[in-house]
Amino acid sequence: MQTTTITKTEYKKIVKNQELLQVQLNNLQKIVFEEVREEVRPSVIKRWEKRSRDIDQGKGISFKNFSAFKSYLKEL
Repeated sequence: MQTTTITKTEYKKIVKNQELLQVQLNNLQKIVFEEVREEVRPSVIKRWEKRSRDIDQGKGISFKNFSAFKSYLKEL
């Protein structure tokens, strides 16, 4: 694994962009969930929220192939 050095300014810029993206993503998530909650069963929403929490905690998801990925998306 190679190590790369960046300047303090670049690091601050990356962190600022990451924070901005996080805020925008949270806003988008709120809008989508408000619209979807009326049309989606509560059990499905709970499953989505659990998977979202898992991803936030760093639990990754891996797939053997593209068809496994497609079936995972259909389960959502």
